Amino acid sequence: MTTQRADRGAAYMATLDPGLEGALRKGMAPIAPDFAGMMVEFGYGEMMSRPGLDPKSRQMVTLGALAALGHPVDQLKGHINGALSVGVTPQEIVEALMQVAIYAGFPAATNALRVAKRVFADRGVSPLPPTRDR
Repeated sequence: MTTQRADRGAAYMATLDPGLEGALRKGMAPIAPDFAGMMVEFGYGEMMSRPGLDPKSRQMVTLGALAALGHPVDQLKGHINGALSVGVTPQEIVEALMQVAIYAGFPAATNALRVAKRVFADRGVSPLPPTRDR
């Protein structure tokens, strides 16, 4: 059964990664299939798709929160990918993750930056300016 919240959630998830909803549902099916629906409907259909922030800003806030927690590596990886997909630059991501050090400590920021480094490598992007051959 679809609801407006589920439809909004699926649409928002597709902006981050077209396969995100399917992967979430498949991953949760053997253990908690209802949980996936809750995430789609509430997490993405109610909270993430609210009109108060544009998707880029919302992803930046999400990155800061996940990095500050210090342990949700898979979610941080997914939201770094999502941030890139909605137009956040690698440089902006690095700056946001560095900012985490002030409030959550250098270990949390360092770990988040390491996750970002792997995502950037997978996506073939760099946060550093291009170098000129001299």
